[in-house]
Amino acid sequence: MRILMRGATDPLYAMDPAKFIIENHTGGNIGNMTFTHSIAKSLLTDSETVIDYVNTAKQNLDRYYADYVNDNYDYFIIPLANAFKVKGHEELTKLAVFVKMLKIPCAIIGVSIQQMLSDTKFVDSYKYNDEVKELIGAVLSKSPMIGVRGEMTADYLGDLGFKAEKDYTVIGCPSMYTFGNTIPEAKSIKLCESSVVSFNSKVEYENREVYKPFVEFSKRNMEAFPNMVYVQQQIDDIRMIYLDRYKRKLRENKVYDISKAVSFVDVPSWINYLKENVDFSIGTRTYGTITAVLAGVPAVTIPFDKRIFEITKYHNIPVFDADKITDKTTLYDIFEQADFTSVQKGHRERFEHYLGFLHKLGLDTVYDHNYEDGKTPYELKIAEQNFSGVIKAYDVCDEAEQFKRYRDAFPIVKKIQADERKRAEKLSEEIEELKAEIDELKVPKKGLFKKNK
Repeated sequence: MRILMRGATDPLYAMDPAKFIIENHTGGNIGNMTFTHSIAKSLLTDSETVIDYVNTAKQNLDRYYADYVNDNYDYFIIPLANAFKVKGHEELTKLAVFVKMLKIPCAIIGVSIQQMLSDTKFVDSYKYNDEVKELIGAVLSKSPMIGVRGEMTADYLGDLGFKAEKDYTVIGCPSMYTFGNTIPEAKSIKLCESSVVSFNSKVEYENREVYKPFVEFSKRNMEAFPNMVYVQQQIDDIRMIYLDRYKRKLRENKVYDISKAVSFVDVPSWINYLKENVDFSIGTRTYGTITAVLAGVPAVTIPFDKRIFEITKYHNIPVFDADKITDKTTLYDIFEQADFTSVQKGHRERFEHYLGFLHKLGLDTVYDHNYEDGKTPYELKIAEQNFSGVIKAYDVCDEAEQFKRYRDAFPIVKKIQADERKRAEKLSEEIEELKAEIDELKVPKKGLFKKNK
């Protein structure tokens, strides 16, 4: 089978960090890699299976590309994250139009709504209802049903008129099924001052009122745990630590110590780093927590929006209510009241439901086969790759690494600048042509208007 999957990068390709970071091969957030990684692992059943990737935000999804896909692929897989939101919802229409042109099966494997937990607006006030209905309708014409990440998204689609367990079903996040029907047990630790704590959040939180109690909590605990590391997920934040030229915003930040910031350009490196180095993970990011769970690290999420809340609730991931954070809350308080065994409860049943969903889509999976030594084709390919490992902050790297980063980045930045100049020149030419056409329309043609005698 030949599968085309929506994704910003091939998870089996060990891309150069400079290229990955500067050109943004992650759709803005490295968390996006986790669910494409898991889905690809599930669907790469043998050497005959091919999975290619398309960045639908950048690709021109016109009739010519649709014809190409129809001629060269058997299935179009659409993993989505928080796609039902105001910002960026235009891509939903772009995807819907493209899906309508396809003649092959299409499937949405995971999607969620993004809204703050405090948002109580009625469904009719959402600005993207029409776009959502158009996309879901288009996909359902090529698929028996779609998979959503949680009950809140399910309720939203229900309010739009779609039918539960007919048009959609709750599957959770595909990344949680990276290891099939099993999930690593969280290692047993005693939290202390010397513990290595992985913290995940956004740099921008510092300046937003709703996050202030959380930001103050972060400041206190950064000081209380000197071995804390800060995992950056947003591509703009990652650029800040990768090159000296990007670091000004992070240096001005009063919460996060740039020397403790780390990031990754592939999922195996991310999971392995947490597994080998971290004792406890906490933060507001979905995949900062999920990767920790997959690494067997005790983890707690502090959810502020519905997409995070519904995923943690569905998968029984430990959470701490942001509204309960006070000026006296400590990391010890959160750690001691968390049940790190909860994620194990019901996981096998959730996986079986997910597997049944994939079967309804007509997809063959590695869980339908037996492999020598238990290694799937995807795992064998992963073992062949030379992944980059952890990406540390520019400031803590030696001079050789700093020089290498600029050496690798320079030609990429120059090419981007050259491409941008060409686009600007082309736009300028088009503007001048339009101006000329407008001027021509303004001048009355000779004999167009005749005087009455």
